[in-house]
Amino acid sequence: MNRFWNYEDYVKYLSHDNSLVREWAFDALEKKYANRYTDEISKLISDEDSHLACAAPKYLAAHKAVQHAPAILNSFLHDSGNIPSNCAEALSKMKYEPALETIIENIQNNPNTDSLFGIFDYLGSIYDDRAREILISAVERIKDPMLNGHAVYNLLKHEHQEDIAWITDIILKSIKKGKDPELIGVDGFGDYCDATDYFNDFSKKFGPKSIILDPSKAFDSFFNKNDHLSVAQNVKDELILLIKKNQYQDLITTLLSDARDTIQKRYPEETVPNEIIKLFNQDSAGIFLFETLSKQPSLWPKLKTSQNYNDLLILVSFVLSVYFSILKRNVYVKALMPNVQIADLIQAIQNSGPSVPEELSQKVVDLAPVVELKAALSDELNTWGDIHIVNIMGRIGKKEFVSDLIRVLNEADGLDFIYGDAIRAINAMDESADELILKAGQNNEINGLDLASILEYLPYPESFDLIMEKWRDESSELNSYEMLAYCLRGIGDPRGIPVLQEIYNNENNAGYIGEPLECLSILHKDDIPELSAIREKRKEDENRQKLREQELNDMFNDQKNNRKITPFQREAPKIGRNDPCPCGSGKKYKKCCLNKS
Repeated sequence: MNRFWNYEDYVKYLSHDNSLVREWAFDALEKKYANRYTDEISKLISDEDSHLACAAPKYLAAHKAVQHAPAILNSFLHDSGNIPSNCAEALSKMKYEPALETIIENIQNNPNTDSLFGIFDYLGSIYDDRAREILISAVERIKDPMLNGHAVYNLLKHEHQEDIAWITDIILKSIKKGKDPELIGVDGFGDYCDATDYFNDFSKKFGPKSIILDPSKAFDSFFNKNDHLSVAQNVKDELILLIKKNQYQDLITTLLSDARDTIQKRYPEETVPNEIIKLFNQDSAGIFLFETLSKQPSLWPKLKTSQNYNDLLILVSFVLSVYFSILKRNVYVKALMPNVQIADLIQAIQNSGPSVPEELSQKVVDLAPVVELKAALSDELNTWGDIHIVNIMGRIGKKEFVSDLIRVLNEADGLDFIYGDAIRAINAMDESADELILKAGQNNEINGLDLASILEYLPYPESFDLIMEKWRDESSELNSYEMLAYCLRGIGDPRGIPVLQEIYNNENNAGYIGEPLECLSILHKDDIPELSAIREKRKEDENRQKLREQELNDMFNDQKNNRKITPFQREAPKIGRNDPCPCGSGKKYKKCCLNKS
């Protein structure tokens, strides 16, 4: 088979003067060549196309291209929209410390809210006292729940015991005042402990108040969804009984006791190895939360007698989610230790929850155990581990995975996470897998809708022939003009130009055809008559978008000018070395948690 475009072509077209062509080239490099890297992407930093300007820093950070961090920092300072936030997020993933002074100066000049999300990510990744001080001030001042939670999460990443104590105190105070604790501290603390998915399960997904009103049903639903968790039946029965009897103080005591036993067995040595220190810190935060709540016996009667169950629902859901996040980390500790066996790594992936430590995934990717990964996919394809295995297959990119990924497409529900992940993994397969994938499509092993998303990254004449065969087949599921247009654009066959011209000129609901048609015509230097109308339409859309952005900016500036803006400053008193330790031990800070911090 002869390719229309190869890797070198896509790299060359990153410098094209038309943004549609640059997007086409970047899309192919990002999706089809996800396991390769090119410096040429750095030319897209601050690109006039905002999509590319946002995507380029993410790409460079994912490939650890720290040499381009200065250019990303410059874009952070001089661009607008979502670009600064994406640049700050990229700098955070690179842990680029030289940007700290510039970031601090920027935040003191009151950046917009969009930028703050990326800035907080950066400040959470740079373990410097100044970064931590700004995050403390942000937690104190910011009222927006999502932004506040993001600040809390990044503050806790600094691993200071006094910050964990402070955030725990904020959560308790908000509960005692009758405020919604979900909005004040809980989200950020849960993110830090990697407990957010479990919290959402208990507080939202199993029916309103079900964990309070029907704990048996809630637990059944929870374990059905999270079958990677293993809890002794007597422990589960005890938790359910305590909730049914409204014995919440005893519930906390039970969770604390069981969590302590688990952690003592997990970390038998006094010194915790660096490979698992992050897991240890997350576990310690959970223990501290339970210890603090165990000293609040008067809290629960107040919540039980409240007419609004929401505070009780959230607090019970919160403590259970943190408890189960502690249990799930057991499988990761062994897998992250040096000289671990492949079987232990695979088992850890299979028994993982909604998220898995990146260090663990990377270990498996580096070893590339093809046979073991193929055998590790379950028959039902319904576990979190299956999803992670599919993603790892895509990151490795071996052609041996093609049959497994096609099985996932054919057997998984189209709305499942694993379904979309399988398509992305197939797209990322090495070029040696192209013929296998194309033959599977020709043999009707892949349905029409899936095929359009896959052939888009297989630039062969045979791909064009196959997608047109499916398009003309009335029994095929492929009936979307947009999917066809972007598939033809990706394949890049010049025969796609007249096909898209016909649709553009004759179909009333073919609004997405213009840009793919223009891109194909430019690639093949075909000056089609539709170009002027397509470009005029795009110019009108861009002007409309700029006008809307200006209206929003004017509104923001009006609000800003009507109130006094003060840069973030720390309001909470700094803890001195000789002050009482905030953990409540009765010892001086220097004799207690200072060294632990």
